[in-house]
Amino acid sequence: MNRLEKIKNWLRDRIKRIKFGRDTVIFLFFLALSTIFWLFNQLSKDTTASLSFPVRFKNSVPNRVILNDLPDHLILQVKGLGYTLMKYKLKPRLRSLGVDIRSFPLRPLRTDNNREFYLLTSYLRGMVNDQLGQSLDVTAIRPDTLYFVFDSLVKRKLLVLPDIKITLARQFIYKCPIHVEPDSVMVSGPARILDTLENLYTEHAEFIDVAESFEKTLPVRLQKKVKVSVRKVKIKVQVEQFTEAEFQIPVEKINVPDSVKLFLFPSTVKVTFHVGLSRYRKVLPEFFTARVDYRDIVKDRSGKIKVYLSRKPEYIESVRFDPERVEYLIEKIQ
Repeated sequence: MNRLEKIKNWLRDRIKRIKFGRDTVIFLFFLALSTIFWLFNQLSKDTTASLSFPVRFKNSVPNRVILNDLPDHLILQVKGLGYTLMKYKLKPRLRSLGVDIRSFPLRPLRTDNNREFYLLTSYLRGMVNDQLGQSLDVTAIRPDTLYFVFDSLVKRKLLVLPDIKITLARQFIYKCPIHVEPDSVMVSGPARILDTLENLYTEHAEFIDVAESFEKTLPVRLQKKVKVSVRKVKIKVQVEQFTEAEFQIPVEKINVPDSVKLFLFPSTVKVTFHVGLSRYRKVLPEFFTARVDYRDIVKDRSGKIKVYLSRKPEYIESVRFDPERVEYLIEKIQ
């Protein structure tokens, strides 16, 4: 076979392949076209499908609150044109259904219980059909029964406490107690939940190496089924540098019988403490009270009596005193 024949055979083979490729393309085109016509035909007919719709329950029962968790979706068995069902299927998010509980007959689970009720979802079909419009017909709803547990709705005012951890920088002290604004909020919710709450707390926060005063807004930690009048509070933290100070203060004696005299050795103690620079010159020895209780002598025969620091300013820290126990002498009065 000469070179020319080889070229002819090669061209003939290429042409055959091209024809085969064209036939395949034509076949696939008509297959796709027939599939589209079949799909359009099916979509133009009535069919049934299951759709999951989000649902919002409205509790309009006066002075009552729902205690249990209700489903956030209802499964609707619906009938409608294929086009309409496909539109709902392709939607990324369906519109929520609204259910007003008071509009439907709630039945008690037991005759002696006025807190637990149930509702057959078949009663919701008319309401759901009205919300969906005439394009769909709801034939069934799952679950077939909804259960409700009610409790009394109560309101009260609770303190808000900051759930925070603060590490102060070296040589710094709190200038005043941490302030929360507002310091209390109105809350409402089921009686059995509010009866367990003494306070509310903020969300947890941590502040490290604090060397200057600051303000921070923190969200209130929400309790399930409980509504609050204010969702965020502001905390105010004031700090300042401190110095160390000390005073020599007398030791008072209490509960000493009239028949004896009590002598202490020494009769004073040295109190050492940290105080902010803004209050250093305002702290006076009379702000402190050290005491001994004569009744402690009966309990302890060691010859020394314990000293108590019964009064001190709130704004000082790291308070210590020396000595913590003093010797004593009892003299009977003739």
